[in-house]
Amino acid sequence: MNQRMRDILTEAYRHPHRKCFFYTGNNHPDAGKVLGKKQWDWTPQPTVNIEPWYSHTHTLALAFGAPPCYTSGGKEWVQKIITVPAEVSKIKIPPVWSGRPGQLLDKACEMLTQLPEETLIRLPDIQSPLGVAELLWDESFYTSFLIEPQALHELLEKITSFIIAYITEWKKVLGHRLNAACHPHLWATHEGYYISDDVNSMISPEQHEEFSIPYINKITEACGHLFYHSCTWTPLYFENIRKIHSIKAANWSTGTSADPALLIKEFSGQFVLAPHIGLDTHTEEGISTLNKNIRDAVDLVRYYLDSMQENTTMYMVLQEDLVKDEDMIQRLYRLFDERGYTPEARGLS
Repeated sequence: MNQRMRDILTEAYRHPHRKCFFYTGNNHPDAGKVLGKKQWDWTPQPTVNIEPWYSHTHTLALAFGAPPCYTSGGKEWVQKIITVPAEVSKIKIPPVWSGRPGQLLDKACEMLTQLPEETLIRLPDIQSPLGVAELLWDESFYTSFLIEPQALHELLEKITSFIIAYITEWKKVLGHRLNAACHPHLWATHEGYYISDDVNSMISPEQHEEFSIPYINKITEACGHLFYHSCTWTPLYFENIRKIHSIKAANWSTGTSADPALLIKEFSGQFVLAPHIGLDTHTEEGISTLNKNIRDAVDLVRYYLDSMQENTTMYMVLQEDLVKDEDMIQRLYRLFDERGYTPEARGLS
């Protein structure tokens, strides 16, 4: 473990109003060999995921009794269990150690005994209460906002109570070995939790404010600072994002969100900005329509860097396909080094 690097990143999380840039590819050894660097990025200690369930977005829906089903490609998914609002009252809050959540916790206990002490275990995906409700409710879900809001609130209260208990159990089981950031693959300490708030773009800002934000804030009050993800960050939802309490770091989908320069302008100084960049992210609509002559991943990263303000703290995740491209990782490392952002440039050789 690189304690000095850990201390620098911890301080950046606590004070995200200084101009700082960090990047991580989880210190992938392939990139290290190409670059001739044992420590080429800002990853002070390793983190492992609980596979194959770590990234499953339907885990909590399974916990609430949604039967599993499978797509034509063999991917596990869930069937709906709410067809009329009256069925909400029959839904019980499940025990934390039951079903798929219990399997994940059991696996975490097993991994604790097998992994080196310095290796962290990443918190698995947790969808927002509204996101879980959407998985449980049939196609009438979106009309329930208008027709049966009380039934929806009742369901959201139950899901929120379960999520609080679930996160609390993860903290008990893993203690300081928990990495609380699920997506993207940041390094983080055990403090706080992660939630994905992906239903926002499917509803109005007013509905998002009523049916999502209060429940996320309730979880935050119980579980600590938030690592927040939402796929779509557009101006309509900016004020709502500001109403979410105690965000420590936030991530969005570059391809479906506003201009990164606008996001940096709007949210710098409030929390760590944590975009993720892949080999082909520059081809996604959110970037290709900007007409900024962004031709590849290096151009996109440079655009992020050039858009930073004096109060921007950014921790960028380089995805595996980008990290494993020898030409790209060499060009990116040169860019970071020229700007003084590599560990070596900061005196952490």
